[in-house]
Amino acid sequence: MFIRRFLSGKQSIPFITAPFAMDLAIVLGLWPLWWILGVEQFLPPMFLAWETIRYLIQSRGRFALNAPTAIAAALALWCVVPVLWVAPSDIDIFIKEIAAALCQALMLFLFWNAIRTTKDWRQAARGLNVLAAWVALGGLIFAVGLWRGEITSVLGWLLPESTSESSFFGSIAVREFGRRADAGNIFPLRLSSFALYASTLSMATLVLAPLASWLFSAAKGWRRWAQGLVLAGLLVCLIGAESRIAYVAFLVACGVWVVARSWGSPRYRRGLIFAAIALAVALFGIVAYVGVGDTFQAVRETLAQWRPGSLMVRSRVYAETFRLLPQHPIAGWGAQVQTRGEATAFSAGSHSSFLGMMFRHGIVGLALYIGLWVSIWRDIVKGLKKHAGMPHLRLFGIAAVAAMAAFNIREAADTWWWDQLLTMAVWTMWGLITVAPTLPSNGVAESHEPSFIQAEQPDG
Repeated sequence: MFIRRFLSGKQSIPFITAPFAMDLAIVLGLWPLWWILGVEQFLPPMFLAWETIRYLIQSRGRFALNAPTAIAAALALWCVVPVLWVAPSDIDIFIKEIAAALCQALMLFLFWNAIRTTKDWRQAARGLNVLAAWVALGGLIFAVGLWRGEITSVLGWLLPESTSESSFFGSIAVREFGRRADAGNIFPLRLSSFALYASTLSMATLVLAPLASWLFSAAKGWRRWAQGLVLAGLLVCLIGAESRIAYVAFLVACGVWVVARSWGSPRYRRGLIFAAIALAVALFGIVAYVGVGDTFQAVRETLAQWRPGSLMVRSRVYAETFRLLPQHPIAGWGAQVQTRGEATAFSAGSHSSFLGMMFRHGIVGLALYIGLWVSIWRDIVKGLKKHAGMPHLRLFGIAAVAAMAAFNIREAADTWWWDQLLTMAVWTMWGLITVAPTLPSNGVAESHEPSFIQAEQPDG
């Protein structure tokens, strides 16, 4: 059957004639393969560059730009400016930063130009859901004790021994689903699943869990059970990653989800208002009974005892970041700057996306990054308004609100452009968000109006 369809020209060949949505779903769905090979951190630049070139050839150079793509492209260009003063020892990190910024723009470009139908849009969403399933499975395997060892990736066997001293190459050479936690952690083990680190796993689950919840709400029969298992696994990963801010972000996301789901009904709206008032009164009563000073003191003591090393390291990182910021305020340092006596992972310009963006790419870079987020949130609102009468797509909009709200809270305490599992999850979610407002009920996307370039859309 495949050969007959191939010879007749009806069978799409992945990465050659297949739609971008299918290729993206394949890349996301085969993530464990890339993980075992140890190449997943290098795959997105090659994949997205190839897909962009292929699209431009097929469309004869015609394309359109929306606001997120244009801002992401401007940010990628601006990120190159610090090349004039980046330290030679940091040039490899700088190149990876540039590649991440470029891939971010290319993913948004491809979604806006190559995702033309509801079928393609849903296929991309299913691909992201398969990635979520793999992440959940890796976390569950480690959590229940089926496998808690480590293996060497194929690339790890090929790398010279000298690269093992690098935290980056060491992380892609040694493959594990988690490791023993440091002193001060609540749990004896910390999960990482298919992510490089527990911190990036916590950020990925905040994006993937609302997506899984959306698909769970529409699934039926055995698919609902399978989707429920994916969601449960993601929650295990979130808990096992043990990120305090991720816990707060998740609770906010749950609140956002409940409020958004109920807001359309006057009865539920009155119930929510009553519940909010009751909660506020209860909290006020607790604080009044215990005392304001004692309450804050209890919170401080709890935070100090829970992973105390993390708080001390973050304090030093932020202090060093603010100390160095005035030296390159406009275009930034271009890369993190290692703090004396600290590991590379705790360099100045790390542990906060917003602070890190300003440190690496200056005030202009931070303004572009915030502008990119504003454009993403504007598309979320547009999608919610457009699909107010379409339950399934409206629920996706609610999931997007919960996911992005949680992610914005979490990224305030961590950067996220290093681990490609996380970046691919975020960029794919962004792409789904930007295209969602163009999807009507008949399944054919509306024409995209380019922001700066008047361009026709290719057929198919």
